[in-house]
Amino acid sequence: MKNNINIHFIGISGIGMSAIAELMKDKGYSVQGSDINLNDNAKRLRKKGIKIFLNHSKKNIKKVDAVVFSSAIKNNNPEIIEALSKKIPLLSRADMLAELMKNKKSIAVAGSHGKTTTTSLIGNILNQSNLDPTIINGGIINSLSKNNRYGKGEWMVVEADESDGSFLKLPHQISVITNLDIEHIDFYKSKKNLIKAFENFINMLPFYGTSVICYDDINLKFLINKIKTREIITYSIKNKKADVFIFDIIKNKTNTSFKLKINNKKISNSLKYQYTINTIGNHNILNGTASIIASKLIGINNTNINKALKNYIGVNRRFTFLGKKDKSFIYDDYAHHPTEIKATIDAAKTLKNKLLVIFQPHRYSRTNILFNEFINVLSKINYLLILDTFSAGEKKIKGATSKDLYLEISKINKSVIYLKNINNLNELLDKEVKKKNTIIFMGAGSITNIAKRYINN
Repeated sequence: MKNNINIHFIGISGIGMSAIAELMKDKGYSVQGSDINLNDNAKRLRKKGIKIFLNHSKKNIKKVDAVVFSSAIKNNNPEIIEALSKKIPLLSRADMLAELMKNKKSIAVAGSHGKTTTTSLIGNILNQSNLDPTIINGGIINSLSKNNRYGKGEWMVVEADESDGSFLKLPHQISVITNLDIEHIDFYKSKKNLIKAFENFINMLPFYGTSVICYDDINLKFLINKIKTREIITYSIKNKKADVFIFDIIKNKTNTSFKLKINNKKISNSLKYQYTINTIGNHNILNGTASIIASKLIGINNTNINKALKNYIGVNRRFTFLGKKDKSFIYDDYAHHPTEIKATIDAAKTLKNKLLVIFQPHRYSRTNILFNEFINVLSKINYLLILDTFSAGEKKIKGATSKDLYLEISKINKSVIYLKNINNLNELLDKEVKKKNTIIFMGAGSITNIAKRYINN
């Protein structure tokens, strides 16, 4: 029956859309799609036999039974118009994901930052514990070389995207919330609406469900204290009153050891455990702790959890080591929000080299809203190169450009350069790699391609 159902994905190259398309293909459906750009995700899908059209046209959906569209697709898209004209069922990406989750027990991972890493950590633990999970992630999981996994086990682990409110459509039994920064105000319009959405997300849980929430985040702490009708398990690196308290942290160059004091009998009857995670940074200790709690809630033992944490090899573009060039170590990182930048910089300090960051701001609107926060975190970097903003289709906002960032940062830190002409980047870096530096290409736009070109040059 499934082979006779043909599903078309508009915007199939997107990280979320490609994951669901590949998963539907693995489940036995006939899958095709279209996009204006064919990136690595699209190339991977083509290798699996998925037909992909370049550009959008009503001709692309001649023989399809359902059409799935991403949040980036506008109502005037010709394939949307044609589907409505022919009365072909239309589903958003979140609608299709929700359909997939209905037949599984699900763990939904939300938060402003860290949800991709936490999703991959939980998925890795379940996979190495032979639970054969289904995984849908917002980044390429290095151990899988893709952003999804089709499993026949009863559990599914999903990254829940809050950016457009679609996480409120996803049915689940366990939720994890890593943090709550004031982001996506273009959609939510106010801080109050954003926090209310996360409150609704927690209250979506069935009466027997559990939410695992970081106690160190001020906005989440407000929700923890407010919500009384759902079970919440808290974790913290700062507060001993949390259900799970992290202590005795030992930081090495490539991994981190820490202990957990567990004050909640639903997780464990024993008080203290030690773990080692194959990554660095306090933010990843918190992500690792959330994954441990979620895994314990479904009955995975410490031996399997620790083995999976030690074997964890990360997510693409999360402090990804690209290679050594001359005397310098080159990394690629997705950080594009001040909180993420600070977390990456703090982690990089473990390496004890001089730090050089090439930063590409992402969206004028984000720079505009968080301008002072960007100045605060970027001004503390040893040596900073700022590239022109990756607009993501936005119009330029006066006072929120890369040059505006540079002018303010240069008042505090003289080791900052605004590099309008990208062609000068190689010449600058070729001088710096002769020293023992940690060089990080940072941002959510096209900078990852710039990094790869440089390391392969």
